[in-house]
Amino acid sequence: MPKRTSLHFGKSASPNHSTNAVNEVVSAVQRKLTISSTEEVPSVKSSPRRPSFSMNAMLHAGKDKEHLHHGDSNDREARKHKRNSLTSGLRTSSRSKDTLANQSPRLAAISPGKFDLIIESPPLVFYGTTQSSSGALLSGRLRLHVTDPLAEIKLTNLVMTLNAAITTKKPVVKDCPECAKRVNDLKTWKFLSEPMTYHANKSNQFPFSFLLPGHLPATTNSALGSVTYYLEAHATTSHSEEIQLRHPLKIERAVPPGLEKSSVRIFPPTNLTSRVIMPPVIHPIGSFPLQMILSGVVDKKTDTQTRWRLRKVMWRIEEHTKMISSPCSKHGHKVGGDGKALQHQDERTVGCDELKSGWKSDFDTHGGEITLEFEARLSPSRNPICDVDSPAGLEVKHNLVIELIIAEEFCPNRNTSLITPTGAARVLRMQFGINITERAGMGISWDEEMPPVYDDVPESPPGYGTSDKTAGAFGGAIMEDYDGPELEYHDLERLHSDNPHEPPKYRERDPAEYVDVLATMMRRSGSGSRASTASPGLGPSSPRFKARTASRSSNHSAHPPHSHLHHALGLTEDDFGIEPPQFRISEHDERQRDETAVVDEDFGVGEAVG
Repeated sequence: MPKRTSLHFGKSASPNHSTNAVNEVVSAVQRKLTISSTEEVPSVKSSPRRPSFSMNAMLHAGKDKEHLHHGDSNDREARKHKRNSLTSGLRTSSRSKDTLANQSPRLAAISPGKFDLIIESPPLVFYGTTQSSSGALLSGRLRLHVTDPLAEIKLTNLVMTLNAAITTKKPVVKDCPECAKRVNDLKTWKFLSEPMTYHANKSNQFPFSFLLPGHLPATTNSALGSVTYYLEAHATTSHSEEIQLRHPLKIERAVPPGLEKSSVRIFPPTNLTSRVIMPPVIHPIGSFPLQMILSGVVDKKTDTQTRWRLRKVMWRIEEHTKMISSPCSKHGHKVGGDGKALQHQDERTVGCDELKSGWKSDFDTHGGEITLEFEARLSPSRNPICDVDSPAGLEVKHNLVIELIIAEEFCPNRNTSLITPTGAARVLRMQFGINITERAGMGISWDEEMPPVYDDVPESPPGYGTSDKTAGAFGGAIMEDYDGPELEYHDLERLHSDNPHEPPKYRERDPAEYVDVLATMMRRSGSGSRASTASPGLGPSSPRFKARTASRSSNHSAHPPHSHLHHALGLTEDDFGIEPPQFRISEHDERQRDETAVVDEDFGVGEAVG
């Protein structure tokens, strides 16, 4: 057992003295503990309070040193972090002020004015082809809104241009903007000849108009290039401030439909002939009908016959795009110079389908025929482009390709139901050029517009109404006599007449003049043949006609002029009342007219593969 420790006081020590000594020792220990805890434990969160003497420190002296060293390092790191946080806080506060100053919202510069456009003309559509179109009329007004705080601005310059931009997506030099884009000025309007002041409370409008030529290409955006149009307005104020506007324009081309187009294709070395009837123009949206007749499918011999049977029909619409990339003046050496350029081509399918039934085969007629009718269409999801032929280098065309798969069969003439396939097959390929254009609708060209007819014009002048001012819109109208100066009046010259009660007489025309005029009219109307038949050998230059005219010219005043015509031409009163002859077209002419109804007909050679 451990020994007990006891305190012994000497005899000379008094009880009061011992009590005071104990109290001093206790107070000293408390002060020491308070000082040590204050120096070694700076914060409660950093480490727990560690007494100055413990049993754990005696048993694990090394561990206590490590813990003490780790605690000291933590204290140093805490002090360093606190010191850095204070200094960085000062620096951060100064930087944050600059950052906030940079990020603070600033008031944007107030524009002195702005433009907008009012287009008065209908949509810009070229009706007809590039050779026959009369163009499209563009008209509108450029309006200026004054937004200056002073409610007025002074413009020194105001110009608006109509530009056509041709962009090449594969230029000669990739990073050269001049090789990639060319801008042409079609029209320039200069609205100001001298500086002018405009106010905010007034309507500041500038009218403009321009006739776009019909040969220009329509607005196009293809994989190789694009053609765009836009109006660009630019104004300069007296304080050198700029006011700008850019307004895009969309121009379309619509070719009106006409007669159907017929195409004939032959396929040597066989006797097959195909005839396809299609519309002259095709629209990007909607379907169009196709009629096909395949003749020469039966080859009859003495006892047997061979014939071709249609198995499958495949069609597709191909879009061919060409773009000529011309270099700028700086990069002409890239393509060899001398005005040379690069040509790019692109081909894609904008519609396709296949048919395995739906046709009619007739093998009993001479040569045999296969008749087929179906509808084809463009796929709107592939964004087909209308035909374009621009002198700037962009060209877009479309072709319709039809492929027929036919198989050969053999059968005897006595029993045509005994069909034996020979195993031979061919693919008949045909290609037709088609024209894809926008729908014309009910629109007409600007030069074919007509003023309103008489029925569309309201009643004019309006009625006078009554003198009552409350009687309708025309009330209060009063008719008054003319009290002004006397009007000048000139009598017409009258010929002399013996009898003043008879109407005035005028100089009569010589009968020969009437005959010449009537003969000319009859020749134009086709009635001259009847007159020549009624009186053969009688003409203005014949002796008989001259004799009759001379004999009757002496007493022409006693007979009216038409009596001379009757006797001169051998005509009666009934001859002047007959109608001109009407002719009927013969059956032969009608048959020829029906055959030539389809004027657009072409012949070509197809491709027979097999």
